[in-house]
Amino acid sequence: MADFLLADPTTFATHSAKKVGELIGVSETMIIRLCHSLGYHSFKTLQTEIRESIFDFSNQHPLFAGEDQVKQSTFYHAMTANSDFIREAATHIDDEAINLTLEKLHQARWVLVSGSHAAFSMAHWFAFSLNLIKGNTLLFRSEFDSNLEQLSDHSALFVFSFYRYAKESLWVAEAAKNQGAYVIAVTDSPNAPINPFADSILDLKLPNKIIYKTAPIVFSFLNALLMSYSQKFADPNVLREKLYKEKANQFYAF
Repeated sequence: MADFLLADPTTFATHSAKKVGELIGVSETMIIRLCHSLGYHSFKTLQTEIRESIFDFSNQHPLFAGEDQVKQSTFYHAMTANSDFIREAATHIDDEAINLTLEKLHQARWVLVSGSHAAFSMAHWFAFSLNLIKGNTLLFRSEFDSNLEQLSDHSALFVFSFYRYAKESLWVAEAAKNQGAYVIAVTDSPNAPINPFADSILDLKLPNKIIYKTAPIVFSFLNALLMSYSQKFADPNVLREKLYKEKANQFYAF
């Protein structure tokens, strides 16, 4: 149980003691005993500390160290820290899951991309980029949910769901699943609430839930996914033509 806590603190931060026990396969009493053995009076006390540590900026990054500890600029440390986070996350990527994702994206007649809150910018960028390479890729917007009606067993949903797991993403995933679409979930935990609705789970095993740490990892992952898709399936001539037209449209926008 202690190993599970270290590997996936998000589960302890977001679920009740009873639910955590169900996910691990032990009783709620065992979870409470774990808390006591770690020196906590209750599960709530442990959960509160985990939640605070997840969002604690003060000791996570050289940006917040004293001047005597930071010899280079804070900008330098921010960039090098990003590369460290990305390198660490890359060691956990499941190649088999990536290859399956690429195949399903290629086979899909339509791809709908969805993300809420901070993940919306990730969804927007990925939908735009995949549409240039593959075509027939749409961004889900809650105010215009008619795109859901286009999903079928020949479609795929590519959905982002990270800590604080937005209910909208869960609803979209469930709706897509009910319509027969193949659901690909990009998430940060093996026990994320969206996982039961996903056919393929891309668990990035993000080291922290702080957005300045997670965003560079996710965008780097998406960029690598797009590069892999392009190398495997895209016609270079068609891609160049699409990029040229996109630039032309931007130039003559006014």
